[in-house]
Amino acid sequence: MSGFLRNVTIVLLFIGCSSPGYSQFSFTWNEQAQSIYQSITSLRIPEAKRWLIAEQKKSPQNAAWQFLESHADLYPLFFSEDPSQYQQFIKRSDSRIDNLEKTPSASPYHRYALGVLHLHKAIAGIRFDKNWEAALAFRKSYSLFKENKKLFPQFVANDFYYGSLTCLLGTVPTNYQWILNLLGMTGDIKEGSDLVLSSIRSNNPHSAMCRNEALLIYPFLVWVFEGNVNKTFDFLNDPLYDFKRNHLQAFMAMNIHLNNQRSARALELSQQIERSNDYYDIPFWHFERGYILMQLLRLEESKNEFMQFLSAFKGNFYVKDTYEKLSWIALLQQNSKQAVAYRKKLIEKGSEVTDADKAAHQAALTNSWPNAFLLRARLLSDAGLQDQALQLMRTKREQDFALQKEKTEYAYRMGRIHDLMEQKNEALRYYSSTIALGAELKEYFAARAALQAGLIYEERKDYKNATIQFRKCLNMKNAEFKNALDQKAKAGLLRCKNKA
Repeated sequence: MSGFLRNVTIVLLFIGCSSPGYSQFSFTWNEQAQSIYQSITSLRIPEAKRWLIAEQKKSPQNAAWQFLESHADLYPLFFSEDPSQYQQFIKRSDSRIDNLEKTPSASPYHRYALGVLHLHKAIAGIRFDKNWEAALAFRKSYSLFKENKKLFPQFVANDFYYGSLTCLLGTVPTNYQWILNLLGMTGDIKEGSDLVLSSIRSNNPHSAMCRNEALLIYPFLVWVFEGNVNKTFDFLNDPLYDFKRNHLQAFMAMNIHLNNQRSARALELSQQIERSNDYYDIPFWHFERGYILMQLLRLEESKNEFMQFLSAFKGNFYVKDTYEKLSWIALLQQNSKQAVAYRKKLIEKGSEVTDADKAAHQAALTNSWPNAFLLRARLLSDAGLQDQALQLMRTKREQDFALQKEKTEYAYRMGRIHDLMEQKNEALRYYSSTIALGAELKEYFAARAALQAGLIYEERKDYKNATIQFRKCLNMKNAEFKNALDQKAKAGLLRCKNKA
């Protein structure tokens, strides 16, 4: 999965005024609020909503319930992507924000809660391609967290959100920094990431208010923005994680394993989760399992999971991507008629918002098909079965392929397999060949090869050559998955600049 979504995918989740109108609401975070928060951020949404109804009857003036309601509404909206629910969510958000603004302002909870609700609006806006509305909500959210940090520097819960947004803004390239400065926003990857980690490790009671969200986001910050895969997996071994009872954490870990050639572990995580009616059943479980099983070449099982996803999902994200993968399965099963039928649905359904969907749609319009040999090697490599993938690839040479894009993909696959086998010099040789062959092609192979070469040089502390490769990645303007590749390349450039 890509995109900043998947790859990320996650940027994802009062006392001084004396006016009589401000006494209607207060914000009290108590044991009941913490328990409800734990349920919501474990995706036990039905359970949490029952508790919220009961607590609102007991203390309707406590704005904490509306704060938590926003969390309980956001996750189902995000994962279901039901367009009929978006406007209702925005309407409810505006009402909740109005009420939270009436709470006393001399407490750290006031700006914190408002910042979170504006961020929820931004996340929902991005999800439904409402980019202008999302940008306005994001700026408002950032300003509230920044102000709260100045007023209440010891309020640890604020550090998670402020740190996450600071880290995200740190990936904006230098030539656009003036826009951030104009809007009063500044970014720094390390500073932001450190703030998030400190909120996780803090013994301050307020840290529990957002710890599950911090545990969800921090591995992505390390993986995407710091570019440190080993550190990411080391952190996922932290005893704070509960991959059995916390479905959100399990989904995050499964996604990271899936995208880093650990398909067997990703499948294990999806199978060990606790199941009951108290959990919100997200359709993307089927999507992720479909990917995993396809990589493991368990094709019929993969097809069934993808079909269940399409049946349950009401939105548009990754629909085209799913039909593309179904067409691949049919291709590998030598069922050309079915492959063509899936491709027709790919063109008709879904949207082109995500990089993966855009690439799938553009590939379908070319009326060309993946090379089945290279596709099988790719899936074996993506699953983490590098020995099998290399054994298969060595049965052919670059000259055996007629098309330029196939020659380029052959070089890229060889580079990626050697890279994952820690044979870095061989990887760099094949990546160089990939760039030479495919720099002018729209396929992602050359841009991704430049990114991976940059990461190898960065790991060797050769920041000069790393910078050259990251810039090559950015300069390939028409590559597939442009947004996701650019984000990682920009983060790499910033790291090299700070270390050089």
